[in-house]
Amino acid sequence: MTADMILTLEGQHFRRNYLLYIIEISHENDKHYYIGQTGDNNAVTARPAFRRLAGHLSDRGSSTENQIYRYIAETVSKHQESGDNSGNFSEKTKQKVEDYFVKSTVSMYVYVLQEFPPEIERKIHLENVRKVRLFEKMVMALFETNKKNIGNKQRVF
Repeated sequence: MTADMILTLEGQHFRRNYLLYIIEISHENDKHYYIGQTGDNNAVTARPAFRRLAGHLSDRGSSTENQIYRYIAETVSKHQESGDNSGNFSEKTKQKVEDYFVKSTVSMYVYVLQEFPPEIERKIHLENVRKVRLFEKMVMALFETNKKNIGNKQRVF
């Protein structure tokens, strides 16, 4: 039986690294971007890129990592009722966002800035995170200067 779709993850997609990534959502004549990085202030880790992408596209209303889904729901699709009292997105919002994504292409451009050694000390990890965030800030500023649609809720500059 032939599959209708195949999603392929290569070995490198499972490696933790300090990354800068740019997610591009192309929809008809519009392009929207999200600039992000990996490296956590609270835990000594730097998640793989595909885990960040999956988190960004989660339709769980209570999620704190679904910035792209929330951006499409609230800003692009103009659904200000992004969640009910339980923190979940309504079925109406989910359908609107799904319809938007079905007619879109999502690309993730990933740049390895530094390897993440599993035995890294917290102090060194936090310094690496600071550097990666500074780089993220510079890239975001360039996108803003060039009038790109940025889905980042919090600007780092």
